[in-house]
Amino acid sequence: MNPETAKILLVDDEANILKALARVLKHYSITTASCGPEALLLAAANEFDIVISDYKMPEMDGISFLEKFMTIQPNAIRMIVTGYADLDTAQNAINMLGVFRFINKPWNNLEILNAIEKGLELKRILQENKELADQVRQQQAQLNHQESILKALEAEEPGITKVNWAADGSIILDEAEYNDEL
Repeated sequence: MNPETAKILLVDDEANILKALARVLKHYSITTASCGPEALLLAAANEFDIVISDYKMPEMDGISFLEKFMTIQPNAIRMIVTGYADLDTAQNAINMLGVFRFINKPWNNLEILNAIEKGLELKRILQENKELADQVRQQQAQLNHQESILKALEAEEPGITKVNWAADGSIILDEAEYNDEL
């Protein structure tokens, strides 16, 4: 995925944190929101590849926000930035919401850039898997349709779909039936 086309939603109640994150991620298309409800409105109107939310916000915490965000955009990669490292919360967020990364404040810029890069790679892989699965389902439906046509032909004219092939690609006729027709 091209960084210039990757869309990232940043959600934090602190304006200086949003500015600092936007500065680090300047090569991406960045949208910011200062609270969960504002970010949910943005998510309803725009598709994002990645959402990075603060864990502790006054109106709606990051977990509640991501839970609602996930219902709007289930395919977006979800990350949390937090100054409060709570292992139980992190485990619950990963297990329940599929949070891809927890990034501690203060963060390392390279860590965030790496997390974004890996998140975009994961999104690309998941999208490819979905497309391949869709393709397999379409092919299976086509095979099922062809099989039903063959079964109908076989029911109408028994033996019509059974052909004996020789190693050279020629058709082997049953000599007994062939001689009866002569």
